[in-house]
Amino acid sequence: MIDQLFDPALQDSELQVDNPTKPSLVITQYDAEGRGISYPIELEEISVDPTFEPHPPYESCPPINQSILPYHQSHETATFIPYADEDEFPVIDYLARFQYFAWEEDFDPDSEMIQIETARRLYSIHHISMKNIDRMGILKPLRESHNQGLLWEKFQRDFLRWPGRAFATEGDMPTSFEPAAGDLRGMLSSVLKTFCPNLNCLRTMCTTHTYSLSGSFGGARPKVTSQSMRLSEGEPCGEECFRLTDDSYLDKVYWENESDTETLKTILSISPDLLPCQLADLCFKPCREVFVQRSHIFPDHMVFDDDPAGDEMQKHRAGLKARKPRLHFEEDRAHASFVPLEPCNHKGPCIDAWCNCYLQKRRCQLACRCGIKCIRQYRGCTCKRCDFDCPCVAHSRECMPGLCKNCDARGATKKPCRNTRLQRNDAKMVEIKRATYGLGAFAAQDMKRGDYIGDYVGIFMTHDDTNSLDVVTKYSGRNYLFEVSPDMHELFDAARVGNPTRFLNHDTDANCDARVLLVNGEHHIGFYTIKAVARGEELFLNYGEQYWEEVNKRAAC
Repeated sequence: MIDQLFDPALQDSELQVDNPTKPSLVITQYDAEGRGISYPIELEEISVDPTFEPHPPYESCPPINQSILPYHQSHETATFIPYADEDEFPVIDYLARFQYFAWEEDFDPDSEMIQIETARRLYSIHHISMKNIDRMGILKPLRESHNQGLLWEKFQRDFLRWPGRAFATEGDMPTSFEPAAGDLRGMLSSVLKTFCPNLNCLRTMCTTHTYSLSGSFGGARPKVTSQSMRLSEGEPCGEECFRLTDDSYLDKVYWENESDTETLKTILSISPDLLPCQLADLCFKPCREVFVQRSHIFPDHMVFDDDPAGDEMQKHRAGLKARKPRLHFEEDRAHASFVPLEPCNHKGPCIDAWCNCYLQKRRCQLACRCGIKCIRQYRGCTCKRCDFDCPCVAHSRECMPGLCKNCDARGATKKPCRNTRLQRNDAKMVEIKRATYGLGAFAAQDMKRGDYIGDYVGIFMTHDDTNSLDVVTKYSGRNYLFEVSPDMHELFDAARVGNPTRFLNHDTDANCDARVLLVNGEHHIGFYTIKAVARGEELFLNYGEQYWEEVNKRAAC
């Protein structure tokens, strides 16, 4: 039954049932002068088949395209109770697996509001900067990260009602350490802090990587003199290019606006050896003027390569070339037996105890800050067509752009390397619909043997993290844990977040299989067809005996 038709243009409506078999809705529409026009709209009855089956029970699964870390890292603290509104869920058994409960943390709302008001008055009345307020150490840190600190917590709950002027003005204090307008260095620093330091990722607010790189913003030192730049190979960018400038022009450039000079210094603090042609585009200045200013900032007699690590690396390479030793690495064929390391970031070459890759006998990866010339860096393949005889394929690695050069790992041609399908997300179309067992994944197009279906993604887990999931998986009857290695060093849980690959059902006569791959230094689980699959056919995966052993073990607990 429709009681009211909601439309901003309609001011009144009345339901009339002149003919019981065909009820109608009378609509009255008013114009700007208040004149109304009424007209009926016949309603159509829709009968629902009483045999309509409900949708199979499935929990929500927000889509992601890359595995993420759990929001709460500690496996000792319970953040919430799943299925809290269902009486059948064994709450006591679930909570018995944790040592702490997040909702029992000591929290005084009055104390929080007093600190917020204190910070507001120090900032707005006494004009003390937010950084200096933090330096005092009297209050809780105002801003620890994008989701931590007093200012962030201020907007997570309603304000208490206090008498007087307290908290009367909300806009007196900014919500973050926002740099001043025109402060290019401050703005770049604040923006760069939001980007993931992993060179293979570089996403803002990354939820996959947590490590941080040491060192402050900028501070890079030049290694190329102005004279070397002028003599370098290249075509002039225009009539005012620095390559066409002689020494008599060096004393004829003066920038009155100091902010222009500061902008150039800030850019040079990040990339001191950029060509003036590139700097001109960034600074909106003529190329030769930028060249002169750079010459003043970095005089040639002050530019030299004082990197002892580079000299030591050259000596070490020369020694290796003379001795021709064989470097042994544990991860050549057994990378699935351990958790990949975080990219190394240290001073000096990766040939001593400073480097974690060296200590663990691992190869350096592209995200390591030592560069592709590091002797520990994986060398890549030299194949023109990466098949079973390709060393990357043999070692269960995907080819790496920048290292594997002959097979078009970059994907720059119409026939890119087939051993890069996962990182390029070159997957076949899959459709999710009702299957024999709940929902299933079906081929939306014809597939050949060896076609890539997708990357199994979810939340990164360890063996300790899964202890609290036993009660949940037993109660729900659904388990989406996928382990990388038999030792359970790494697992992916697609129960809460995932992609269509989580819907592949089990069958001993499977038409797909899973492969653990090392892709740019990180573990991935790729799904591939092992036989031809016709369009509309369901995709099956053999879960394996260990999966059912774990299921039976949890059911017996």
